Amino acid sequence: MKLKRNPGEWLQEKRLDLIPDVVLPAMIGVGWLCGAGLTLLVVFGTRLFSGSIPLHTLLPSVLPGLLALIFAWYKYKSGWRLQDMKKGELAEQIIGQKIEYALTRDACAVAHNVKEVARYGDIDHLVATPHGLWVIETKYQRTQKKVFSKALGIIADNVKAVREQAPPGTQVTGCLVFAVELNKPPTPTREVKGEMIRIFGKWGDLQRELRNEARETKDSWNLASWVWKLGKLD
Repeated sequence: MKLKRNPGEWLQEKRLDLIPDVVLPAMIGVGWLCGAGLTLLVVFGTRLFSGSIPLHTLLPSVLPGLLALIFAWYKYKSGWRLQDMKKGELAEQIIGQKIEYALTRDACAVAHNVKEVARYGDIDHLVATPHGLWVIETKYQRTQKKVFSKALGIIADNVKAVREQAPPGTQVTGCLVFAVELNKPPTPTREVKGEMIRIFGKWGDLQRELRNEARETKDSWNLASWVWKLGKLD
C-alpha cells in the first residue's frame, strides 16, 4: 500500500525550493560584497574615499555579488509570495482535516504533531479508538542505541502526560513504529520509566491492531472528540 500525501505538502515543497532558488544566491551575493568591500578597504585604504581610484575600476570586484543579488531578487519576484504559500498550505490542511474527520467513524480520531498535551517536544500521532489512546512516535529506520533509548524515554513521559489530561480511566498505550521495515524484529515491548512501550518493526502490524480496535463497539465519542480538538488547525 502506498502512503498518501499530506494536505499542503506540495506547497511545503515549493517553500523549501526558496532556499536554493532565493536564499542561497542572496547569501552568496551579500557574502561576496562584504568580502570584496573589506578586501578593497584593506588594500586601498583611504584612497577609496579620496577619489584617487576611479569607481569603474572597482566594478569587477563587486559584480559577481551584485549579479547574485539580482538573480535572487528575480527568482523571488517571479515566484509565489511566501505569505500566499503559507495561506494556501493552511487552507489545504484545514480542508484535509475536515475531510478526514468526515470519513472517520465517530468512535475514532487522530491528531498529528500534538504539542498541547506533550511533556517533551510533540506527539507525532495521537490516536483514539474505542479501546483507548495511542501515543505514537515514529522513526524512519533503526537508530543508534542512545537515540533509540532517548526516544523510548520521551514516549514514556508523554504517555504519563496524556494519561493525566485524558478523560479519567482512559487506557493510554505508547508505541514506537518504524517507517522502513526492520530486517531484525525488535523486542516487541520495553518497560521504560514504569510504562510498557510497544515497538513495531513493521508498520503494518500497528495498522492491523488499530483496525481491530476500531471495530469495537464501545462508545468512545467523548474520547474521540477530545483528540479531534487537539488536532484542529483553526
